[in-house]
Amino acid sequence: MSTTSKTMTVISRLAIIIAVISALALIATLVLYFQHITIPPVVMAFAVWGLPVAFILAAAVVISNIVKRRNT
Repeated sequence: MSTTSKTMTVISRLAIIIAVISALALIATLVLYFQHITIPPVVMAFAVWGLPVAFILAAAVVISNIVKRRNT
């Protein structure tokens, strides 16, 4: 397994982890909001920024795989 392949594996797993944490943060935000509890800033930050970051990381993996297939 090449270094690029290992890097893309780490990035794809990181994207999955960030997406799951972000989805849980979105659920927590909704639950806390409807219970009239103050939402912690960390939870709000993951809820707002997590999915876009995960999407960008996933797009980078897809683009890298496309480039790798075209070069072989």
